[in-house]
Amino acid sequence: MSKGNILKKASLADLIFRAIFVIFSILTVGITIHTYQLSINTINEEVKRNLQQTSSLITNYFNHRLAILQIRQDTDAGSLGLTESNNKDLITGLEHYFSGIEAKSPDNSPDFRFIEVENKLYWEDGNNLFLGMTDDCLQGVIEKNIHINTWYYMSIDNSEPQAHLLIRKTPVVSSFTGKVRGYLYNAEMLNNNISFAHDIKAVSNSQDVFILSNKNIIASSIKKDSEEYRNVEQLISESKVNLPNSKLRAPNKILNFTYVDIKSLNGSLSILSLNNKNNIEQLEQRFIYSVVLSFFALIAMAILIRGLFEHKILLALNTLLNYTNNASKKDVNIHYLGSGILEFDHIGKQLERTFAELIQAKDESYRAQAAAEKLTQVKSDFLARMSHEIRTPLNGILGISSLLKQTTLTNEQKKQITILHQGGEHLLAVLNDVLDFSQIEQDKLNINYEPFILNEVLETIKAMYSPLCKEKGITFIIDNQICHEKWINSDQVRITQILFNLLSNAVKFTQVGYVKLSLSLSEKGDESILCFNIEDTGLGIYVDEQARMFEPFIQAESTEIRSVGGSGLGLAIVKQLLELLHGNIHVESELGVGSLFKVEIPILSIKDNVIVENDKINIESQLPINLNVLLIEDNKSNAYIAKAYCQKYNLKVEWEESAKAGIRKLQEQSFDLILMDNQMPEMSGIEATKYIRKELKLMIPIYAYTADVLKEASDEFLLAGADYIITKPIKEKSILDALVYYKSNNHSKILF
Repeated sequence: MSKGNILKKASLADLIFRAIFVIFSILTVGITIHTYQLSINTINEEVKRNLQQTSSLITNYFNHRLAILQIRQDTDAGSLGLTESNNKDLITGLEHYFSGIEAKSPDNSPDFRFIEVENKLYWEDGNNLFLGMTDDCLQGVIEKNIHINTWYYMSIDNSEPQAHLLIRKTPVVSSFTGKVRGYLYNAEMLNNNISFAHDIKAVSNSQDVFILSNKNIIASSIKKDSEEYRNVEQLISESKVNLPNSKLRAPNKILNFTYVDIKSLNGSLSILSLNNKNNIEQLEQRFIYSVVLSFFALIAMAILIRGLFEHKILLALNTLLNYTNNASKKDVNIHYLGSGILEFDHIGKQLERTFAELIQAKDESYRAQAAAEKLTQVKSDFLARMSHEIRTPLNGILGISSLLKQTTLTNEQKKQITILHQGGEHLLAVLNDVLDFSQIEQDKLNINYEPFILNEVLETIKAMYSPLCKEKGITFIIDNQICHEKWINSDQVRITQILFNLLSNAVKFTQVGYVKLSLSLSEKGDESILCFNIEDTGLGIYVDEQARMFEPFIQAESTEIRSVGGSGLGLAIVKQLLELLHGNIHVESELGVGSLFKVEIPILSIKDNVIVENDKINIESQLPINLNVLLIEDNKSNAYIAKAYCQKYNLKVEWEESAKAGIRKLQEQSFDLILMDNQMPEMSGIEATKYIRKELKLMIPIYAYTADVLKEASDEFLLAGADYIITKPIKEKSILDALVYYKSNNHSKILF
């Protein structure tokens, strides 16, 4: 007999079926075991969650009941403090007062009350006698000297029967003299308090409830002579650990202990709740049935799959896969030859169209990317040109005002020059907002920490917003709780910008009432926190709009707010700047009432203001002297300011109005330093720098002095051969830093 006659041939469909059956069987068993374990864990977690919820409900109800009694007690004590009469009339008044209270609201009254005066029982309402508490028992409670305004649990052994109490004492203070006249005690009896137990049972959705003192049942929602009561009592007595920590088991019952967090003089107080677990057992049985049913369903599914893997289907599928692989590896469209199966033929044609669309979309994406890159370049060129054109005159304003501040002026003139200068600084900050908004989103914006006096910022704010508010007929208030001479170390421009943006919105949206700015310093650990609140009586903000109001270009949709106008960019800048400063902002607003913005910024508080002046003296001692400086600048006002700052520090300055004139000057005379502007007629500063380095072969330090603030322009200047970058508007500190850098004789590339 040949080997071919011995081996039994099998079809591919049979082989696939067998493989699928084995795989499905293994997966089914694994999934069944895993699902069973997962479900058991889920059921246990659900039981645990229900027990925690039950404990939470019991605790909340217990605390709620004590809070009601506490409010009633404090109210009664306050009312008693208003009474001034002789002893007999006072006792009569007490009985009438508390009788009236219990008649009006019996549910909010304790089981009994009594009053202590000079460590002696002064008065009791008589209810204690019905509960087995004699006057001697009450005197014993007084002698325990419990803390005032605190609930205690205690047991009284000399009462009949033994009493278990929740008790609190509060002082009765005379409203006329302010002296403590005595103490009012409110007590709640727990012994056989069936009503209280039933209330807890109803609130917690429990089957039964037991109130326990250590291992003793003092109240329950079921009768003492019932079998279930005896079973629970036996379980508790046989427990070898503390009840709140024990895990007792009972047939068909779920037991849950809730510890009552209250000061105790006689052990612990806890509440035991019971629930049936029949539903959980039924849930487990249903799950087992569903698992078995799923197992057979998977087997049936494996059998049905066999018919899908006939030879024609497999062949058509392979053809489709080969076409997909070939088409995905090439950038040209490949034609699909078709299939004898309608579905595969449809899929193949759809894939052919999809590949064609992908190739077309890829080409369009390349073209769109090129257009976007060109648009980005145009935007960068525009921002650079706009920055230069605005910063050039702004440099004149800030420079002249800074020089004027150093001359002899009256106090009013100094104040006006300071306001002018800080207004220019704010205008510069606004310009920087426009230029740096994209840098903020790309995490490229730098925070400059420098010491400054916060009150100078507030003077500028007051000078700018007081007239605006006065014109609108609203009040502008500044509540500054910080010392006026206080120095802090942070970014003055960014803090000013945050304040301006928030105050501008407050003034804009307030028609009547006031706008208030409050400032304070607080300590959190080792750092100081600058806190300021901006409060207004304006339109207010919808609650659903408060969450997205800090997004760029977002405004509220109400008609009143939309009528005021605005770009919707101010609060977005505030939010992003605060993130850079590691601060935070919180808003509270009510429509038609007003808004409150709370801001916190961590800062470095400078305790010794002399340090700032000493730093300036130390810097000036490091400056070079008698330098010959060549200033190449086409703008006369900017040249005048730069010369003034340089001459202040004993530098000899020669000024040329163009790059070509500056190059001719270099060929005629030697200099120690070159200050070079960038955008000039005929030849730019970058071109002039390259010429000096490559053609003249001069290694004189060249400090770029330019209004181009974009990083690309600064990098290009440094690559051309510049040693240092000073950005306009120029400030005295910029010149000082540059000169200190010069004296250090370290001409590595650096951006200031």
